[in-house]
Amino acid sequence: MVKVEKDLIGIREFFSVIVFMISTKATDMTTTKLFEDTFNAAWMVIIGSFVIILPSIIVLNLVLKKHQTKNLLEILQLAMGRPVAFGIGFILFLFLLVNTSVESRSYADQLITMNFPKTPLFILYFAFLLFCLWGAKKGWEALGSVAWMIFPYVTIALGILVFLLAKDAYLNRIFPLFGSGKWEVAKASFNYVTIYAEAFYIAMLYPFVKDHKTYTRGLFGSLAYTVLMMVILYLLYTLVFDYRSVGKITYPFNEATRLVSIGRVITNIETFFLTFWLLVIIVKFAVYLYLVSMLFGFVFNIKEFEHTLIPITILVLLLGMIPTNQIDNIFIFKEKIMMFSKYIFILLPPFLWLTLKVKAVRNG
Repeated sequence: MVKVEKDLIGIREFFSVIVFMISTKATDMTTTKLFEDTFNAAWMVIIGSFVIILPSIIVLNLVLKKHQTKNLLEILQLAMGRPVAFGIGFILFLFLLVNTSVESRSYADQLITMNFPKTPLFILYFAFLLFCLWGAKKGWEALGSVAWMIFPYVTIALGILVFLLAKDAYLNRIFPLFGSGKWEVAKASFNYVTIYAEAFYIAMLYPFVKDHKTYTRGLFGSLAYTVLMMVILYLLYTLVFDYRSVGKITYPFNEATRLVSIGRVITNIETFFLTFWLLVIIVKFAVYLYLVSMLFGFVFNIKEFEHTLIPITILVLLLGMIPTNQIDNIFIFKEKIMMFSKYIFILLPPFLWLTLKVKAVRNG
C-alpha cells in the first residue's frame, strides 16, 4: 500500500478516532454483560482489561517503530512470509467483519428499542449503514477530520450528562467493592480484553498517520482518556441505578439520558445526547467499514481496496440480519468472537516481535 501525503492525519484526528471507536462500548449491551458477570465491580474490569492488554500494545508499537513505512500485516508478511500473513490476515478479516456486523446490528436494535419502535429493523439498519458507507467512501483523512470536528461538542455533551447524573448518585452503592468476587473480576478482565481490540486493528492505518511520534502519543493518549471516561460512566451506572437494576437494563446509557433533566422545566432532553451519540457511532462504523475493506484488500491483494466498500457494506448488512434477536446477537455471537479473538490480540505482538528478533540475528 502506497502512503499518499494527503492521506496523513495528525494527532488530534487520530486521538478522536480511537476514542470514538472504543469508548462507545460503554453505551451498548457490553455494559449489561459486564454487570451480569461482575456486578458493581464492572468499572474495575475496564481497568483490569487495559492492564492485561497494555504490554501487547506496547510491544506492537515497538515493532511498528522499526518498520515505519509498513502496517501490521505488511510487517507480518515481512517476518513470516506471505502464506502465514495471509492466514492471520484472513482470520483478522473474519473477526472484524463479523464483529462489525454484530455490533452494528446491536446499535440498530438499540435505536429501535429506545427511539424508533415503529421503524422496521431492515429499513433502519440499511439507512444506518448507508450513512456509514458514505463516511467510509470519503476516506481516512475525511473521517479523521470529522472525528476531531465533533470531538469537542461530544465531550461537552458527555460532561453535561455526567454532571446531571452525579446529582442522583449514591456512593454507598459501590459496595461490595469487588462485586461478585476478586477472582470473577480478574477472570472478566481477561475475557474482555477485546474491548481494546481497536488498538490493534488501527495498526493497519499506521502508515497513514503523520509519524511514529504522532501515532504513539495519539494511541496511548486516547487509550488513557478512554479508560478514564469508561470508568466514570460505569461508576455512574452503578451509583445511579445500583448493580441489581443496571444488570436488568438493556441499554443503561439510553436510560441514563432519559433520567436526567435540567430543573423542573427542561425535561426529556435525551434527544440532545442522542444526536451526538449517533454522530459518534456513524464515524465509528465508517472507520470499521474502511478497516474491513483494507484487510480484505490485503488478503486478496487488491491495491484499490476502496472499491470493495460497497460489497463489504452489503455483506455486513446481510450478516447483521442473521440473528433473530438481540439476545442471540450479543450473548451468543459476540461472546464467541471475544472468546477466540482475545488470544490473537494478547499473543500476536510478542510472537511477531520475537520472530523479527530471531530473523535479525540469523541475518546479522
